[in-house]
Amino acid sequence: MGGAPAGSAPTGAPGADRYASDDQVYVFDDPDLVLAVNVALKAGRPLLLFGPPGSGKSSLAPNVARILGLPYYAHVVTARTEPEDLLWRFDALRRLNDAQAGELDPDIATYYTKGPLWRAFEDGGTGRRSVVLIDEIDKADPDLPNSLLGPLGSLSFPAPWSTGEEAGTEQLVAVREEHAPLVVVTTNDERELPRPFLRRCIVFKLSPPTRSHLLSVARGHLGHRYDDELAARVADHIFALRDGLEDRAGGPGTAEYLDALKASQQLGVLPGSPEWRVLENVALRKGRAGAEPGA
Repeated sequence: MGGAPAGSAPTGAPGADRYASDDQVYVFDDPDLVLAVNVALKAGRPLLLFGPPGSGKSSLAPNVARILGLPYYAHVVTARTEPEDLLWRFDALRRLNDAQAGELDPDIATYYTKGPLWRAFEDGGTGRRSVVLIDEIDKADPDLPNSLLGPLGSLSFPAPWSTGEEAGTEQLVAVREEHAPLVVVTTNDERELPRPFLRRCIVFKLSPPTRSHLLSVARGHLGHRYDDELAARVADHIFALRDGLEDRAGGPGTAEYLDALKASQQLGVLPGSPEWRVLENVALRKGRAGAEPGA
């Protein structure tokens, strides 16, 4: 393996020969997880995924969509996410600018952007299911999970411009049960979720990746460039580092393993070399308590 000599300038601009991305590879080596996905599909319930960072929560949904050939929509939740953001967003600034310019569109629907659930329900109206990822739901206010109970329970919600006394007949955005989307919800368990929401979900807890899982993931991502000996050596360093942590589940995960492995392969920085200590610090330890160099 060739690599940049110590002290040289950064190299390796993106080229045509790329590694597979996270939404192209997912190792389904846990039959319980496969069953949980199928239960959620058949029951028409959201699949709620717990698990430590790096256990594959966020990459499950796009890979299920890829394997089943279904449309995929995602929303990453933040502390500023409002319940309506999963259904729609109203562009008040655009409407104000149009009004000031004398170009106001009389159709209020023009100023609404459809959210992931709206688009998924529309897909279902054409007879095609889709997959929706709601990522890190515990980042939001507790009102957000509860706000999903209505749309996901009834598989419908009123269009925002058709509510209120002056709106006239209510217009529903709805989907038939057999065409309802698979909604995958992830949580880092940083905040307790409302019990009514939990009762309406299929719940599955992902475990930290095993050594054999890491090697399988590396095989899928690296393809013809996979080096079994190097992949095993980097995996062994991952587990040695985890063993030194109070919270082993909080140690480096799959994404960090792949980062270290790809860097090791491309730069020629091998485990045990002087340069490896730097790579390990920046890609694996990352200032974790109890994982400082020499700890």
